[in-house]
Amino acid sequence: MIPLVRSKTNAAEKPQHLDKSKAKGTSSDKRKSKLPQQPKQQGQLTKSDEEEELAPERCQHIQFLDCDKQVGRVVFECWHCQQGIISEFTGEPVMGEYFGHPSLIQVKVQCPNCEQTAIRLTTGQVVSTTAIPSP
Repeated sequence: MIPLVRSKTNAAEKPQHLDKSKAKGTSSDKRKSKLPQQPKQQGQLTKSDEEEELAPERCQHIQFLDCDKQVGRVVFECWHCQQGIISEFTGEPVMGEYFGHPSLIQVKVQCPNCEQTAIRLTTGQVVSTTAIPSP
């Protein structure tokens, strides 16, 4: 809605609409930035680009082998000490309940080196766990 402007000298005149050029905030596109856009040069890093870089996240190398056989194998690194481990597993994932909702049961595989939980697998059971050189 456009606000009306009344003249103080003659109140009997017809109301005049406010001129759009004088109105505040009548930009046709509010998404446009007031600052000019500067194209970034490829291959050149600026200080602001370096600050926006995220810190590397921890990851765990995992490789599943023999998934189509009755006893499958998985080669992985311990989450805590990065010791290489090979485990044999069998069975289908087991459904359980978590806070009243259906959920897959995760079997905790213990690291033979640091004795902490190295990985959690959604399988029926873990048959064996052996330490190997890190993959």
